[in-house]
Amino acid sequence: MALGVSAGVAGTEFAGGIRPPTHLIFDSFERRNSSPWLVVDPPDGKIPPLTEEARQRARPQTGLGRGVSSNANPIGPFNSYEDLGLYDRCVTRGIPSSMMPAGYGSYYELIQSRDFVALRYEMIHEHRVIPIDRGQRRPHVGKQLHLDLGDARGWYEGNTLVVETTNFTARSAYRGASEHLTMTERFTPVAPDVVEWKVTFDDPHTWARPWTFAMTLKQKTGGEQVYGYACHEGNYGLRNILTGARAEEEQGK
Repeated sequence: MALGVSAGVAGTEFAGGIRPPTHLIFDSFERRNSSPWLVVDPPDGKIPPLTEEARQRARPQTGLGRGVSSNANPIGPFNSYEDLGLYDRCVTRGIPSSMMPAGYGSYYELIQSRDFVALRYEMIHEHRVIPIDRGQRRPHVGKQLHLDLGDARGWYEGNTLVVETTNFTARSAYRGASEHLTMTERFTPVAPDVVEWKVTFDDPHTWARPWTFAMTLKQKTGGEQVYGYACHEGNYGLRNILTGARAEEEQGK
């Protein structure tokens, strides 16, 4: 089942004023959003405040341009590949970022079997294979093991697929959350070709209370498919960024 987000993406300008033909970049030009914001809990649509621990953790380290988050847009200095984010390096967008609207590559495929559910994303071509518990809930892996996409366990509550993910790495946890984050997704069919996707984040080391956002997913029936995503192949961005930084240093001497 190929799914796409209901909210289209608009915009024509990229960094540095580059303006590629939009019909070659964006999946959709439609903007028929069903709600003014994604956060459904708290009801005011605002993400809860950060804890003091999270504020301290978020302070940048002097002299470092590290962009270790999958959502980071680092500005330098660029002395190593570690100074760019995971997305810049084609490693991962993390979750739930991999399922959030992007300029392109916004399709993904949900494949169900009796004992597993697989999610295959077009962007960066990531895969999640989620074991489905039928009966006694299987425990997560040990606390010492951390994964960029976390450790997922799924089960059904009626016709809703529930997926609980823990054991994130600090570098990929959503919105700067800690490795203690528990992310719970709920996929609920609400119409023949529509699934409501709700995601709850619970991390007392980061936010004052759990919070939830929701988004509508629509099944595509026009023959669309999830294409392979060539991110590393022919990608000179990382080399050029580091080379440019060295050139700036030479000019500044």
